[in-house]
Parts: sequence; structure tokens; C-alpha cells
Amino acid sequence: MSFRVSRFTVLIGVCLAGQAVAHHSFAMFDRSRSETLNGKVKELDIINPHSWLKVIVKDAQGKESTWSLELGGASQLSRLGWDKLIHPGDSVTVTMHPLRDGSYGGQFVSVTLPDGKTLNDGRGPGQNTATPGATAPRSQNTGPQGR
Repeated sequence: MSFRVSRFTVLIGVCLAGQAVAHHSFAMFDRSRSETLNGKVKELDIINPHSWLKVIVKDAQGKESTWSLELGGASQLSRLGWDKLIHPGDSVTVTMHPLRDGSYGGQFVSVTLPDGKTLNDGRGPGQNTATPGATAPRSQNTGPQGR
């Protein structure tokens, strides 16, 4: 009997370890800084494990760059109605934590839509104002990275 319990325990441990290893660190984002981008939505990829918002931003000389912003998972965003609220070509203002290496990307914090309403992705504090009744998930991990 103890041999069966041991094999079962090892099997469960191996399965859970795979999930822990598969998830990445958030150390690549400079969470001590927030930056604001003004641009147009290129696309919204609602996928797991992390969705992506791509925004085309023009610099002072008019040169365009595409910024890739990491969001929460597909079920979070779908539950909050993102697939009905954000469309390619929308003019948006995005707040994000930039990548430490300075490349065009970051961790999404919030977005202000053309009608002035603001969304977050359900991972951080606050409530989405664009979808009546939408709230952040019941439990939020408040660990070192605020996840």
C-alpha cells in the first residue's frame, strides 16, 4: 500500500512541477515605472496563458513602432468583455510597466478607450468601467509581483 501511495505522490508532484516550470518570471518588467502610450490598436490576441495587446505608436518624428503588451489569460479577458470592446484601429491610451531592456513592450496596467472608459485586465486593483457589472476576480494573488 505504501508503495502505491508513494508512486501516486511522485506522479502528482511531477505533474505540478511541470506547470510551475512552464510559467515565466515577471522580472523582465520594470514594475517600479509606469509609462503611457498613445496609439492605435493593431490587434488583440486573446489567448492562453497570456493575451497580447499590440499598439502602433508614433514618435515625435512620425516613425511608427509596434508595442506588445502582455495581459492576463483568455478567460479573464473574455469574462470582462474585452473581445467586444477593443477593435483594430481604435485610438487608445495605454498605461504599462515597460520592459527592462528598453524594447517595445511591457506588462499591461490599463487602457483608456476612445469613449473615455478605462479597462484593466482583472489582475490589478480597480474595476473596469467599460463593462457594467464587471469586477476583478474574487481572489487576487498579492505576492511579490502583485499577481
